[in-house]
Amino acid sequence: MTETLVVDDLIFALRRSPRRTTVGITVGRDGELVVHVPLDCPPETIERIAAEKRAWVYAKLAQKELFRPTVQSREFVTGEGFSYLGRSYRLALIDASPLPQVPALRLHQGRFLLRRDERPRAHDHFVAWYVAHGRPWLERRVTLTQDRIGVEPQGVAVRDLGHRWGSCGENGILNFHWRTVLQPPRIVEYVVAHELVHLHEPHHGPAFWRRLERAMPDFAARKRWLAENPILF
Repeated sequence: MTETLVVDDLIFALRRSPRRTTVGITVGRDGELVVHVPLDCPPETIERIAAEKRAWVYAKLAQKELFRPTVQSREFVTGEGFSYLGRSYRLALIDASPLPQVPALRLHQGRFLLRRDERPRAHDHFVAWYVAHGRPWLERRVTLTQDRIGVEPQGVAVRDLGHRWGSCGENGILNFHWRTVLQPPRIVEYVVAHELVHLHEPHHGPAFWRRLERAMPDFAARKRWLAENPILF
């Protein structure tokens, strides 16, 4: 069975060799990512180096036109599906309401309703909706999980984090990408636990992964699912 390493949205094949003395990364013609490592190289060293080389890997994939942007092409037409917490909801375009309090976008009775006159700004409305509704949901999950890990964050923010699902700021604020709430709840819970553990352990060393495993024994399966099956926008 091939050893693999998952770093955010990148999946590397691990190839160990007794002839290697350093860690090297290659990007194949077909976009295959390979980490070449010495036989006795510690896992935390491999992951740290792969994480540090992410920008280089993205650049190589872009040069080969193999990097797929995370943003899908959206038409914002009636019947198009949009995810929230792992479930797909169909979009319906509706006529503008004479009532000023009716929002441009809302989730109502199992459908996203978008005012037809706001369709040119649909992307921004969806992002704003995910931020507004995702933050309280994430705050509840943080509250439910923080005692298990033994930390108390200073707050939760939801914003665009590029290729990262989450980050832990030095001020104790947990940051989550707004796309995080597109994923199924059990996958979002992994991202939450991951960032909470960072309040104890800032780096991905052995202590970090041991602490995360104690809090979430099946974290590795959830992490792999997120890398291989992310629900994108």
